[in-house]
Amino acid sequence: MFELFIKFEKFDNLIIFLLLAIVNSLWIYRSLGKKSQVSLVPFILINALLFLIWGRLIGVGHDEAEHLHCAWMVSQGLVPFKDFWQHHSPLIWVVLAPFFKILKPTIYIFEISRVFSFLVSSATFFIGWQIVKQVWREKARLSVYLLVLSSAAITGQFSYLRPDLFMLVFLLAGVYLSLKIPGNKILPSFFAGIMFSLAASFAFKQYLLYLLPLIIIILEKNRFKFIKLLLYGAGLIIGWLPLLFYLVNNNILGEFIYWVFEFNAKRIVVAVAFPIAITCVAVWGSYLLLSRYGEFKDNKSLILFIAFCLGTIGSFTCTTDYPPLYYLAFWFILSAIAGSGCGLNIKELSKKLASPVKSSVAWGLFFSLLIAPNIIEAKTHRKIYLSEDKKAFAKLMDYCRQDTCLLLLALHPVFVHDATRIYTLWQYYFLDEFPEVKEDLKSQDLTGKIIDLRPAVIVYNVSRREIFTDLFIKKVISQEDLKRVRASLDKDYAVRYIGKKLYYIRKDKLALK
Repeated sequence: MFELFIKFEKFDNLIIFLLLAIVNSLWIYRSLGKKSQVSLVPFILINALLFLIWGRLIGVGHDEAEHLHCAWMVSQGLVPFKDFWQHHSPLIWVVLAPFFKILKPTIYIFEISRVFSFLVSSATFFIGWQIVKQVWREKARLSVYLLVLSSAAITGQFSYLRPDLFMLVFLLAGVYLSLKIPGNKILPSFFAGIMFSLAASFAFKQYLLYLLPLIIIILEKNRFKFIKLLLYGAGLIIGWLPLLFYLVNNNILGEFIYWVFEFNAKRIVVAVAFPIAITCVAVWGSYLLLSRYGEFKDNKSLILFIAFCLGTIGSFTCTTDYPPLYYLAFWFILSAIAGSGCGLNIKELSKKLASPVKSSVAWGLFFSLLIAPNIIEAKTHRKIYLSEDKKAFAKLMDYCRQDTCLLLLALHPVFVHDATRIYTLWQYYFLDEFPEVKEDLKSQDLTGKIIDLRPAVIVYNVSRREIFTDLFIKKVISQEDLKRVRASLDKDYAVRYIGKKLYYIRKDKLALK
């Protein structure tokens, strides 16, 4: 059971969990002997500290580098799907592009990005707490909300710049407005529609939540039912307008539909991360919400229960190239909201166990389950620190300044133009699985651009194989292309390490150092 909760892949993870359980049990045992209530604050602070340390130290993530670079390219006038390959919605880059008109190239871009991402996430957490107060009222417990939320902080990737962060803000706002739909007011359904379509404009995940207002309106016995349905539909249309305007204005609507919807649909799979944990939390949250509804006949608890069910089911799908953990962020927040009315009174609950030792051990194990995921998830990330990545990033920027490159994210000189349409590892790995990605790249005359543009830096190898040899094996370039690019590389480039990776560096750039 514990294995599915916190993923004991290695023996050292089990040791971490047991040490946490011992420390927590001792602290609970000591606290039970005092007159005051047992505070949840220490556990929240531990989780928050782990998250802040992780956010400050962890190496550059693929997503944050990708979206920063795409936003910079849009700020330079480049158009996604036409000038560079992508399979994400471009709205996040359009929103971030003005910042790159202000920011100068800096190695601190990732710290800036993470602070900004955390601020966006904080807005999400705040809206979540407003939902808690609406539903649970006098039973709302901020400490329980923060405890459950902080236990999934690293797993939820709340400091990585991702379209999901913006999606979460609008999804939670949509749920909050949905709580206000029952009754004689008709505008909440309209604004809920706007929020849900804005959420979809950034990332089309948790799409089942868009049914929430429809279910509420259909179940409601109200003379304004038809008007509310019309207003919800109108809100959905209006919320799509910013993205639609950008797509039509740049003549990329067809490409957007194909790469974001048709292409990504081929990659959707059903995958349940932590099935026992999800089952336990889903049963727990459902019990609390349905009990509230049964006792008070409170429509808001029923609405949140429906949202919780839709969010849980929506967490069972992900794409083939991402672990399903990335798709659980919204579910983590809903779980924290649902659990916030449980009234977690450790002393009262401990009285049911005759022995303080048994109570302390039980609570120690419980709180360890809410801390260990942050430690173990942090351990599974790349064993590279942000400081190391920044040194390599600074060197790449120095070599590539006022020039072009062929580099693959995650590590990438964000403020430099790409010589080709291939710049991300995911795109590179898609070549074997999806013919349309390979055909797109083959149509770009990759070797001709390399020879003509002579990028300052070219990545040397991918998957332990020299990149152009690998492209030849993948049948992206011909044998003649391989000979031509080899001759150019031998003449103009030298192979050097930057950080822990090898690159082709143009010799005239090396001569300046």
